[in-house]
Amino acid sequence: MLAKNAHLSLVLLIMATATAAALTVPHAYGWVVVAASAMGMTATFLGGGVSAARQKLFGKEFEERADVKAIKAEIMAAFPHHKPITDGYPDMGAGVFARLLKPAEWYEFNLAQRAHHNTLEFLTFAITMVLTAGLFQPEAAAACGVVFCIGRVMLARGYTRLGPNGRFPGGPISMIPMMGLLGVNLFYGFKHGLIGAGAISA
Repeated sequence: MLAKNAHLSLVLLIMATATAAALTVPHAYGWVVVAASAMGMTATFLGGGVSAARQKLFGKEFEERADVKAIKAEIMAAFPHHKPITDGYPDMGAGVFARLLKPAEWYEFNLAQRAHHNTLEFLTFAITMVLTAGLFQPEAAAACGVVFCIGRVMLARGYTRLGPNGRFPGGPISMIPMMGLLGVNLFYGFKHGLIGAGAISA
């Protein structure tokens, strides 16, 4: 059994080495790294909208309310070593503090949350595709990353101002480059996988 595992590991190592040898990091890959970094920073920037909404809606006036103080006192009694609760944390829009907001305030806060979370839902997949597609088409991958950032900012602005209908056109604009990146990754992924398996020649 041990010899069989060692043989399998050797075969996998040879295949990985052959594939790695066929993959080289292009000089233009630096732009891919810049684009991926910009995508992460865009998501961080959009999180500022949530922070602003927190400070506005869960600020001093909110904290002075008797019902809010009662909830905080109960929580702090259960968690005496935690820091005092401020800005409605850790409420994400559906917790005990958000329930105390007026309907319009609750809606405003959740729009800010969704504008941010919608980007976070795609971010890992998008950055991964930019970094991998950039090994084969660095300029195109970097450009797709930039378009993704622009679309995400447009979506966030529209979402917070117009509600769910404000997702357009920012949402589609940010999705189009992702489809292109997916195509690049699938094409070159299958190609190098088949080369590594010896099914086709380089």
